Amino acid sequence: NNQPFIMMVSSLDFRCWRRSPVVFAIYSSFIVLLLTNASVGGFQSQRSFVSPAPARTHLDSASQGGLESTTKFKCTIDATAKEVNQRRIMLQQLAKIATLPTAAATIIYPPALAAATDTTTTIARTITDSSVVLNNDGSRVQVPLEYISALDAYVVHYYLFGERFGAIVDTGSPFLTCPSTCSAWSYKYKWGCYHPERTFDSGLSNTIEGFDNNQGKVVWRKAGFSFDEDLQPQQNLTFGVFGPDLLDGPGGVFFGLIKDTDKWIRPSFLGQTGYKSFCVDLRDNSTLTLSKQAMILGDDHIPLTRDLNRRYKAPVVHYIAKAAGFIVNGLPLKLDDRTPTYVIFDTGLSGMAVSDELYQGRNLQARKNREKSLWGEVKVSFQTKAGDEVELSARKPITTPLGQDTPWTKFKGNLIVLGLAFLDGTSMSIDIDDNKLQLKK
Repeated sequence: NNQPFIMMVSSLDFRCWRRSPVVFAIYSSFIVLLLTNASVGGFQSQRSFVSPAPARTHLDSASQGGLESTTKFKCTIDATAKEVNQRRIMLQQLAKIATLPTAAATIIYPPALAAATDTTTTIARTITDSSVVLNNDGSRVQVPLEYISALDAYVVHYYLFGERFGAIVDTGSPFLTCPSTCSAWSYKYKWGCYHPERTFDSGLSNTIEGFDNNQGKVVWRKAGFSFDEDLQPQQNLTFGVFGPDLLDGPGGVFFGLIKDTDKWIRPSFLGQTGYKSFCVDLRDNSTLTLSKQAMILGDDHIPLTRDLNRRYKAPVVHYIAKAAGFIVNGLPLKLDDRTPTYVIFDTGLSGMAVSDELYQGRNLQARKNREKSLWGEVKVSFQTKAGDEVELSARKPITTPLGQDTPWTKFKGNLIVLGLAFLDGTSMSIDIDDNKLQLKK
Protein backbone atom coordinates (compact mmCIF):
# COMPACT_ATOMS: atom_id res chain seq x y z
CA ASN A 1 0.00 0.00 0.00
CA ASN A 2 1.90 3.07 -1.25
CA GLN A 3 -0.80 5.60 -0.51
CA PRO A 4 0.63 6.86 2.84
CA PHE A 5 4.05 7.38 1.24
CA ILE A 6 2.55 9.25 -1.73
CA MET A 7 0.57 11.48 0.63
CA MET A 8 3.67 12.30 2.63
CA VAL A 9 5.93 13.11 -0.31
CA SER A 10 3.28 15.14 -2.08
CA SER A 11 2.83 17.36 0.98
CA LEU A 12 6.56 17.76 1.76
CA ASP A 13 8.13 21.09 0.90
CA PHE A 14 11.91 20.59 1.10
CA ARG A 15 12.44 24.32 1.47
CA CYS A 16 10.87 24.09 4.91
CA TRP A 17 13.64 21.80 6.17
CA ARG A 18 16.80 23.17 4.61
CA ARG A 19 17.58 25.40 7.61
CA SER A 20 18.06 22.37 9.87
CA PRO A 21 19.99 19.35 8.56
CA VAL A 22 19.17 17.49 11.80
CA VAL A 23 15.43 17.86 11.31
CA PHE A 24 15.77 16.83 7.65
CA ALA A 25 17.75 13.72 8.64
CA ILE A 26 15.09 12.68 11.16
CA TYR A 27 12.32 13.33 8.68
CA SER A 28 14.11 11.24 6.03
CA SER A 29 14.46 8.41 8.55
CA PHE A 30 10.76 8.70 9.23
CA ILE A 31 10.03 8.15 5.49
CA VAL A 32 12.23 5.03 5.43
CA LEU A 33 10.49 3.63 8.48
CA LEU A 34 7.12 4.39 6.95
CA LEU A 35 7.99 2.44 3.79
CA THR A 36 8.77 -0.61 5.94
CA ASN A 37 5.49 -0.31 7.80
CA ALA A 38 2.84 -0.04 5.09
CA SER A 39 -0.07 -0.46 7.47
CA VAL A 40 0.45 2.91 9.04
CA GLY A 41 -2.14 5.57 8.11
CA GLY A 42 -1.59 8.83 6.27
CA PHE A 43 0.64 11.58 7.68
CA GLN A 44 0.22 15.12 6.41
CA SER A 45 2.52 18.02 7.14
CA GLN A 46 2.13 21.59 6.06
CA ARG A 47 4.02 24.73 7.02
CA SER A 48 3.12 28.15 5.73
CA PHE A 49 4.65 31.55 6.24
CA VAL A 50 2.59 34.72 6.60
CA SER A 51 4.53 37.84 5.65
CA PRO A 52 4.32 40.67 8.21
CA ALA A 53 2.40 43.81 7.32
CA PRO A 54 4.36 46.61 5.62
CA ALA A 55 6.38 48.74 8.02
CA ARG A 56 4.31 51.44 9.68
CA THR A 57 5.42 54.54 11.50
CA HIS A 58 3.16 53.72 14.45
CA LEU A 59 1.62 50.53 15.73
CA ASP A 60 -2.01 49.70 14.99
CA SER A 61 -3.92 49.55 18.25
CA ALA A 62 -5.92 46.61 16.91
CA SER A 63 -2.80 44.55 16.22
CA GLN A 64 -1.62 44.71 19.86
CA GLY A 65 1.99 44.71 18.78
CA GLY A 66 2.01 44.85 15.02
CA LEU A 67 3.68 41.46 14.58
CA GLU A 68 1.49 38.47 15.27
CA SER A 69 2.85 34.94 15.27
CA THR A 70 4.12 34.68 11.68
CA THR A 71 4.96 31.00 11.43
CA LYS A 72 2.34 28.27 11.48
CA PHE A 73 2.91 24.54 11.60
CA LYS A 74 0.13 22.02 11.11
CA CYS A 75 0.61 18.35 11.75
CA THR A 76 -2.30 15.87 11.88
CA ILE A 77 -2.48 12.15 12.30
CA ASP A 78 -5.59 10.01 11.65
CA ALA A 79 -5.18 6.50 12.94
CA THR A 80 -6.79 3.62 14.73
CA ALA A 81 -5.53 2.43 18.11
CA LYS A 82 -3.43 -0.23 16.41
CA GLU A 83 -1.85 2.34 14.12
CA VAL A 84 -1.08 4.63 17.06
CA ASN A 85 0.77 1.77 18.73
CA GLN A 86 2.74 1.20 15.53
CA ARG A 87 3.67 4.87 15.41
CA ARG A 88 4.74 4.68 19.05
CA ILE A 89 7.31 2.02 18.08
CA MET A 90 8.49 4.17 15.18
CA LEU A 91 8.82 7.23 17.40
CA GLN A 92 10.93 5.29 19.85
CA GLN A 93 13.28 4.43 16.98
CA LEU A 94 13.31 8.10 15.96
CA ALA A 95 14.15 9.05 19.53
CA LYS A 96 17.22 6.83 19.34
CA ILE A 97 18.28 8.65 16.16
CA ALA A 98 17.63 11.98 17.85
CA THR A 99 19.97 11.23 20.74
CA LEU A 100 23.07 11.13 18.53
CA PRO A 101 25.77 13.52 19.93
CA THR A 102 25.34 16.09 17.14
CA ALA A 103 21.68 16.63 17.92
CA ALA A 104 21.20 15.80 21.57
CA ALA A 105 20.58 19.28 22.96
CA THR A 106 18.56 20.83 20.21
CA ILE A 107 15.83 18.57 18.84
CA ILE A 108 12.22 19.37 19.74
CA TYR A 109 9.42 17.10 18.60
CA PRO A 110 6.36 18.60 16.88
CA PRO A 111 3.11 18.82 18.94
CA ALA A 112 1.29 16.00 17.12
CA LEU A 113 4.17 13.57 17.54
CA ALA A 114 4.55 14.48 21.19
CA ALA A 115 0.89 13.63 21.70
CA ALA A 116 1.46 10.11 20.41
CA THR A 117 3.91 9.22 23.15
CA ASP A 118 4.64 10.57 26.60
CA THR A 119 8.42 10.35 26.18
CA THR A 120 8.91 13.02 23.51
CA THR A 121 9.49 16.37 25.17
CA THR A 122 12.38 18.79 24.76
CA ILE A 123 15.61 16.81 24.94
CA ALA A 124 18.30 17.61 27.53
CA ARG A 125 16.65 20.57 29.22
CA THR A 126 18.86 21.00 32.28
CA ILE A 127 18.40 24.65 33.22
CA THR A 128 15.72 25.44 35.82
CA ASP A 129 14.52 28.67 37.40
CA SER A 130 15.69 27.43 40.82
CA SER A 131 19.27 27.99 39.62
CA VAL A 132 18.76 31.79 39.71
CA VAL A 133 20.46 33.46 42.70
CA LEU A 134 19.37 36.89 43.95
CA ASN A 135 20.99 38.76 46.87
CA ASN A 136 18.91 40.27 49.68
CA ASP A 137 18.60 43.83 48.35
CA GLY A 138 18.15 42.77 44.72
CA SER A 139 21.31 44.59 43.57
CA ARG A 140 22.93 41.44 42.18
CA VAL A 141 21.49 38.47 40.32
CA GLN A 142 23.20 35.37 38.98
CA VAL A 143 21.54 33.41 36.18
CA PRO A 144 22.63 30.05 34.68
CA LEU A 145 23.60 29.88 31.01
CA GLU A 146 22.96 26.97 28.66
CA TYR A 147 25.23 26.11 25.74
CA ILE A 148 23.27 25.23 22.59
CA SER A 149 25.48 23.44 20.08
CA ALA A 150 23.18 24.11 17.10
CA LEU A 151 23.59 27.85 17.75
CA ASP A 152 27.22 27.66 18.90
CA ALA A 153 26.16 30.11 21.58
CA TYR A 154 25.22 30.46 25.24
CA VAL A 155 21.55 31.08 26.01
CA VAL A 156 20.00 32.81 29.04
CA HIS A 157 16.39 32.20 30.10
CA TYR A 158 13.99 34.88 31.33
CA TYR A 159 10.29 35.75 31.55
CA LEU A 160 8.29 38.33 29.62
CA PHE A 161 4.55 38.72 30.38
CA GLY A 162 4.71 35.37 32.19
CA GLU A 163 6.15 33.50 29.17
CA ARG A 164 9.57 31.82 29.38
CA PHE A 165 12.07 32.83 26.68
CA GLY A 166 15.62 31.99 25.73
CA ALA A 167 18.09 34.33 24.01
CA ILE A 168 21.76 34.39 23.05
CA VAL A 169 23.92 36.27 25.58
CA ASP A 170 25.32 39.08 23.47
CA THR A 171 27.86 41.66 24.62
CA GLY A 172 27.72 43.17 21.12
CA SER A 173 24.13 44.49 21.14
CA PRO A 174 21.99 46.53 23.57
CA PHE A 175 18.40 45.22 23.48
CA LEU A 176 16.10 42.84 25.27
CA THR A 177 14.29 40.94 22.51
CA CYS A 178 11.84 38.13 21.79
CA PRO A 179 10.58 36.36 18.61
CA SER A 180 7.30 37.15 16.89
CA THR A 181 6.80 33.42 16.29
CA CYS A 182 5.68 30.53 18.44
CA SER A 183 6.89 27.48 16.53
CA ALA A 184 9.16 24.77 17.84
CA TRP A 185 10.08 23.76 14.29
CA SER A 186 10.74 27.11 12.68
CA TYR A 187 14.33 27.69 13.77
CA LYS A 188 17.29 26.01 15.42
CA TYR A 189 16.01 26.70 18.93
CA LYS A 190 12.61 27.25 20.53
CA TRP A 191 13.06 30.84 21.68
CA GLY A 192 9.60 31.19 23.27
CA CYS A 193 6.04 32.21 22.34
CA TYR A 194 5.05 35.81 21.75
CA HIS A 195 1.57 36.85 22.93
CA PRO A 196 0.94 40.47 21.85
CA GLU A 197 -2.29 40.67 23.85
CA ARG A 198 -0.23 40.39 27.08
CA THR A 199 1.96 43.40 26.18
CA PHE A 200 1.25 47.11 26.01
CA ASP A 201 2.31 50.10 23.94
CA SER A 202 5.86 51.36 24.48
CA GLY A 203 5.19 54.69 22.73
CA LEU A 204 8.01 53.91 20.29
CA SER A 205 7.59 53.43 16.54
CA ASN A 206 8.85 50.40 14.64
CA THR A 207 12.47 50.37 13.46
CA ILE A 208 14.68 48.46 11.04
CA GLU A 209 17.55 46.78 12.90
CA GLY A 210 20.51 44.69 11.76
CA PHE A 211 21.89 41.58 13.49
CA ASP A 212 24.38 39.04 12.06
CA ASN A 213 24.09 40.48 8.55
CA ASN A 214 20.29 40.18 8.74
CA GLN A 215 18.04 43.25 8.59
CA GLY A 216 14.38 43.39 9.49
CA LYS A 217 11.55 45.19 11.22
CA VAL A 218 11.39 45.34 15.00
CA VAL A 219 8.22 46.21 16.92
CA TRP A 220 8.82 47.83 20.31
CA ARG A 221 6.50 46.78 23.14
CA LYS A 222 6.44 46.78 26.95
CA ALA A 223 5.81 43.96 29.42
CA GLY A 224 6.80 42.65 32.84
CA PHE A 225 10.30 41.10 32.94
CA SER A 226 12.04 38.83 35.46
CA PHE A 227 14.59 36.03 35.53
CA ASP A 228 12.54 34.04 38.06
CA GLU A 229 8.86 34.83 38.65
CA ASP A 230 8.90 33.39 42.18
CA LEU A 231 12.17 35.01 43.26
CA GLN A 232 12.33 38.36 41.49
CA PRO A 233 9.59 41.01 41.18
CA GLN A 234 8.61 41.94 37.64
CA GLN A 235 9.84 45.17 36.10
CA ASN A 236 8.09 46.71 33.09
CA LEU A 237 10.68 46.98 30.31
CA THR A 238 10.73 47.97 26.65
CA PHE A 239 11.72 45.10 24.39
CA GLY A 240 11.99 44.43 20.66
CA VAL A 241 9.89 41.84 18.81
CA PHE A 242 11.86 40.22 15.97
CA GLY A 243 10.10 39.26 12.75
CA PRO A 244 11.12 36.37 10.44
CA ASP A 245 13.76 38.45 8.62
CA LEU A 246 15.82 38.64 11.82
CA LEU A 247 15.22 35.02 12.82
CA ASP A 248 16.08 33.29 9.54
CA GLY A 249 19.50 32.00 8.54
CA PRO A 250 22.24 33.08 10.96
CA GLY A 251 19.79 35.20 12.96
CA GLY A 252 18.20 34.57 16.32
CA VAL A 253 17.00 36.20 19.53
CA PHE A 254 19.60 38.19 21.47
CA PHE A 255 19.92 39.29 25.09
CA GLY A 256 21.95 42.47 24.66
CA LEU A 257 24.43 43.61 27.32
CA ILE A 258 25.58 46.92 25.84
CA LYS A 259 24.34 49.62 28.20
CA ASP A 260 25.25 53.01 26.74
CA THR A 261 23.91 54.18 23.38
CA ASP A 262 23.17 57.39 21.51
CA LYS A 263 19.90 59.07 22.53
CA TRP A 264 18.06 58.15 19.33
CA ILE A 265 18.69 54.42 19.86
CA ARG A 266 15.90 52.40 21.50
CA PRO A 267 16.30 51.72 25.27
CA SER A 268 18.92 49.15 26.21
CA PHE A 269 18.21 46.38 28.71
CA LEU A 270 20.95 47.46 31.12
CA GLY A 271 19.96 51.12 30.74
CA GLN A 272 16.44 50.28 31.92
CA THR A 273 17.41 47.99 34.80
CA GLY A 274 20.20 50.06 36.37
CA TYR A 275 22.87 47.35 36.36
CA LYS A 276 26.35 48.86 36.15
CA SER A 277 28.48 45.72 35.92
CA PHE A 278 28.22 42.19 34.66
CA CYS A 279 30.22 38.98 34.44
CA VAL A 280 29.85 36.38 31.69
CA ASP A 281 31.51 33.30 33.17
CA LEU A 282 31.97 30.64 30.47
CA ARG A 283 33.97 28.22 32.58
CA ASP A 284 32.37 25.20 34.29
CA ASN A 285 28.72 25.82 35.28
CA SER A 286 28.41 28.87 33.03
CA THR A 287 26.58 31.86 34.51
CA LEU A 288 25.68 35.49 33.88
CA THR A 289 25.94 37.86 36.85
CA LEU A 290 24.44 41.37 36.81
CA SER A 291 25.31 43.89 39.52
CA LYS A 292 24.39 47.47 40.43
CA GLN A 293 27.82 47.92 42.07
CA ALA A 294 31.34 47.64 40.67
CA MET A 295 32.73 44.09 40.47
CA ILE A 296 36.41 44.74 39.63
CA LEU A 297 38.87 45.78 42.35
CA GLY A 298 42.49 46.88 42.01
CA ASP A 299 44.54 47.36 38.83
CA ASP A 300 44.22 43.81 37.47
CA HIS A 301 42.00 44.91 34.59
CA ILE A 302 42.20 45.91 30.94
CA PRO A 303 41.26 49.57 30.31
CA LEU A 304 38.37 50.01 27.86
CA THR A 305 38.08 52.85 25.37
CA ARG A 306 35.00 54.63 23.98
CA ASP A 307 36.80 56.02 20.92
CA LEU A 308 34.52 54.38 18.35
CA ASN A 309 31.52 56.14 19.86
CA ARG A 310 33.09 59.48 20.73
CA ARG A 311 35.44 59.97 17.78
CA TYR A 312 33.98 57.82 15.02
CA LYS A 313 30.25 58.11 15.78
CA ALA A 314 29.39 54.47 16.42
CA PRO A 315 25.77 54.61 17.76
CA VAL A 316 26.46 52.26 20.71
CA VAL A 317 29.36 52.02 23.16
CA HIS A 318 30.97 48.66 22.44
CA TYR A 319 33.30 47.03 24.94
CA ILE A 320 36.61 47.83 23.25
CA ALA A 321 40.25 47.60 24.27
CA LYS A 322 43.47 48.43 22.43
CA ALA A 323 45.46 45.36 21.43
CA ALA A 324 49.04 45.11 22.65
CA GLY A 325 49.81 42.30 20.21
CA PHE A 326 48.19 40.35 17.39
CA ILE A 327 49.89 37.17 16.14
CA VAL A 328 48.65 34.81 13.43
CA ASN A 329 50.49 31.53 12.75
CA GLY A 330 53.47 32.88 14.65
CA LEU A 331 53.69 36.08 12.57
CA PRO A 332 53.06 39.33 14.51
CA LEU A 333 51.08 42.23 13.12
CA LYS A 334 53.00 45.51 13.35
CA LEU A 335 50.98 47.83 15.59
CA ASP A 336 51.18 51.61 15.26
CA ASP A 337 49.74 54.17 17.69
CA ARG A 338 48.79 56.36 14.75
CA THR A 339 46.58 53.55 13.41
CA PRO A 340 45.48 51.73 16.58
CA THR A 341 44.18 48.17 16.65
CA TYR A 342 40.89 48.05 18.54
CA VAL A 343 39.35 44.80 19.81
CA ILE A 344 35.61 44.36 20.46
CA PHE A 345 34.56 41.62 22.90
CA ASP A 346 31.39 39.98 21.56
CA THR A 347 29.86 36.84 23.09
CA GLY A 348 27.18 36.82 20.37
CA LEU A 349 29.81 35.99 17.72
CA SER A 350 31.10 32.44 17.35
CA GLY A 351 34.49 33.13 15.73
CA MET A 352 36.25 36.35 14.74
CA ALA A 353 35.62 39.30 12.42
CA VAL A 354 38.30 41.72 11.22
CA SER A 355 38.37 44.94 9.23
CA ASP A 356 38.71 44.57 5.46
CA GLU A 357 42.26 45.97 5.31
CA LEU A 358 43.47 43.53 7.94
CA TYR A 359 41.73 40.61 6.23
CA GLN A 360 43.23 41.39 2.81
CA GLY A 361 46.66 42.08 4.29
CA ARG A 362 46.64 38.77 6.12
CA ASN A 363 45.57 37.00 2.92
CA LEU A 364 48.56 38.44 1.01
CA GLN A 365 50.92 37.56 3.85
CA ALA A 366 49.73 33.94 3.94
CA ARG A 367 50.13 33.56 0.17
CA LYS A 368 53.61 35.03 0.24
CA ASN A 369 54.68 32.63 2.99
CA ARG A 370 52.77 29.70 1.47
CA GLU A 371 50.99 29.06 4.73
CA LYS A 372 48.59 26.11 4.86
CA SER A 373 46.02 27.92 6.98
CA LEU A 374 44.99 31.56 6.76
CA TRP A 375 43.91 31.82 10.41
CA GLY A 376 45.50 28.72 11.92
CA GLU A 377 46.52 29.95 15.36
CA VAL A 378 45.52 33.43 16.48
CA LYS A 379 46.78 35.16 19.63
CA VAL A 380 45.63 38.58 20.85
CA SER A 381 47.27 40.19 23.87
CA PHE A 382 46.35 43.16 26.08
CA GLN A 383 48.14 45.15 28.74
CA THR A 384 46.47 45.54 32.12
CA LYS A 385 46.47 48.69 34.24
CA ALA A 386 49.05 46.98 36.46
CA GLY A 387 51.38 46.46 33.47
CA ASP A 388 50.84 42.73 33.06
CA GLU A 389 49.96 41.04 29.78
CA VAL A 390 46.79 39.03 29.21
CA GLU A 391 46.37 36.82 26.14
CA LEU A 392 43.37 35.30 24.37
CA SER A 393 43.93 32.64 21.71
CA ALA A 394 42.03 30.34 19.35
CA ARG A 395 42.85 27.67 16.78
CA LYS A 396 41.29 28.05 13.33
CA PRO A 397 38.53 30.45 14.37
CA ILE A 398 35.90 31.09 11.70
CA THR A 399 37.00 34.51 10.45
CA THR A 400 35.09 36.92 8.23
CA PRO A 401 35.77 40.47 7.02
CA LEU A 402 33.61 43.19 8.57
CA GLY A 403 32.84 44.74 5.19
CA GLN A 404 32.00 48.35 4.48
CA ASP A 405 28.60 48.46 6.20
CA THR A 406 29.81 49.65 9.59
CA PRO A 407 28.86 52.81 11.49
CA TRP A 408 32.53 53.78 11.88
CA THR A 409 33.54 54.20 8.25
CA LYS A 410 35.92 57.05 9.10
CA PHE A 411 37.98 54.81 11.35
CA LYS A 412 41.35 54.09 9.71
CA GLY A 413 42.87 51.64 12.19
CA ASN A 414 42.56 47.87 12.51
CA LEU A 415 39.36 46.50 14.01
CA ILE A 416 39.03 42.98 15.44
CA VAL A 417 35.89 41.40 16.93
CA LEU A 418 36.58 38.42 19.20
CA GLY A 419 33.81 35.89 19.80
CA LEU A 420 33.33 32.62 21.64
CA ALA A 421 36.30 30.92 19.97
CA PHE A 422 38.44 33.18 22.20
CA LEU A 423 36.13 33.76 25.18
CA ASP A 424 34.84 30.25 25.85
CA GLY A 425 36.44 28.82 28.97
CA THR A 426 37.09 32.28 30.46
CA SER A 427 35.32 34.62 32.83
CA MET A 428 34.84 38.16 31.53
CA SER A 429 33.79 40.90 33.97
CA ILE A 430 33.02 44.46 32.87
CA ASP A 431 32.49 47.57 35.01
CA ILE A 432 30.70 49.70 32.44
CA ASP A 433 30.87 53.16 34.01
CA ASP A 434 34.51 52.71 35.05
CA ASN A 435 35.59 51.32 31.63
CA LYS A 436 37.22 48.22 33.10
CA LEU A 437 37.39 44.66 31.77
CA GLN A 438 38.84 41.68 33.60
CA LEU A 439 39.59 38.24 32.14
CA LYS A 440 40.10 35.09 34.21
CA LYS A 441 40.83 31.54 33.09
